[in-house]
Amino acid sequence: MFYQTLSVLPIKVGLRIGRPPPTSDVTLKDASVIWIDGLAEDSKVFCGEVRRFADITGVKPTRFAAYWLYRAGGSPAKGAKAKPGEKIVMHIHGGAFYVGSAHPDEETANIPRGLVSHSMSVERVLSVDYRLSATHPDPPANPFPAALLDSIAAYQYLVVEVGFDPQNIAVAGDSAGANIAFALVRHLVENSIPGLPPPGRLIGFSVWLDLSISRSTLDSSVVRNAKSDIFGTDPETRFDAYGTPAYLGPLDPEQAKTNRYLSPASPYIKPTEGLFRGFPRTFISAGGAEILLDDSMVTAERLKADGVDVTVDIVPDAVHDFLSFPWHEPERTDALKRICKWLDA
Repeated sequence: MFYQTLSVLPIKVGLRIGRPPPTSDVTLKDASVIWIDGLAEDSKVFCGEVRRFADITGVKPTRFAAYWLYRAGGSPAKGAKAKPGEKIVMHIHGGAFYVGSAHPDEETANIPRGLVSHSMSVERVLSVDYRLSATHPDPPANPFPAALLDSIAAYQYLVVEVGFDPQNIAVAGDSAGANIAFALVRHLVENSIPGLPPPGRLIGFSVWLDLSISRSTLDSSVVRNAKSDIFGTDPETRFDAYGTPAYLGPLDPEQAKTNRYLSPASPYIKPTEGLFRGFPRTFISAGGAEILLDDSMVTAERLKADGVDVTVDIVPDAVHDFLSFPWHEPERTDALKRICKWLDA
């Protein structure tokens, strides 16, 4: 109940902020901050549905921050070139699109820190500090596809500037960050961009892939897990009450039900055949006690139906984004070890 009370505070008190990036690395432990240029307006990467929706919402590419997170005691030079065969995770943090940041001291940073702690092959993670969205009563800001554009640029940075083989990159995201991660992979799969193929792996932690949260029957996870998860049950103060309209911006609200870039787990997506064709090997981790569990299960089913190699790891009694919470033991560490075993294979 404590976390359910806490989860509604951002909406009740008007909290829609991230954390400004530091001006230097002095305050960071086993981490460093960098700035990445946004995609060029005439870039071949800035194309397809992402370009079309950017024109509709008025979103432009821009410079943004990201963080390198390293294995304890192993901080290399910022942006050091990829070693031959080196594996990397690019993490996109959660926060319902309107709160949080990729700062190494944020709660969701416990996920990438956990990966580098338990993986034998991944020594560093790039965590993307994408633009946060806002809507009424705040000045509207950064609707779709702003966060996606930043994440695409971060992926391009890893491949083009740092020199990672896309097959050695795992794109990962938790909650709303998983939504962005799946949309990033979709953009790369659907557009066949020269020199920028999809990553070798995709990881979704407690995915939020139906922005409309349309499944609300008595046997749905939204109803079944209403008392066990960390979120409040009132739709007017739940995370999506602000997060979904903020991310949609001027787009028709129906897009939250029917847009494959926003809600590929929605029951309104038609047809579903071929929806995930061409996606890379995917790992989906979720808690059995979270209200968004159906998003994970439906996504896994649709991935498998399209021939994607999927590993599903559902942890009984675990809440939404449990990998972020150091107190959620032993479930957190056990799950991280299973994910890292999959990564290292």
